[in-house]
Amino acid sequence: MPDAGEGGGFPEMVTFTEIAKRLNAGDYMPRPITRQGVRHIAETDPAWPVPRDRWMRIGNAWALPWKPVEEFFKARTTRGRGPTKQTEA
Repeated sequence: MPDAGEGGGFPEMVTFTEIAKRLNAGDYMPRPITRQGVRHIAETDPAWPVPRDRWMRIGNAWALPWKPVEEFFKARTTRGRGPTKQTEA
């Protein structure tokens, strides 16, 4: 079996919690994101790179291949909720 470090083998699988940790530790997001935020993006963004049928159920968590998710967030333009709106007095 080829060594995973040589480009063969199985992809590195990560949960939504781990994805959020990696995104927050790296320079991917302008502000912190939670696992729920990542899950929301996965379920609503049509450009999400991992189709639902490729998610792997592990216990009570879902795991996805890290590389396509990482590339998605590297290339993603910042969206989010937008600026805070001021109320008129």
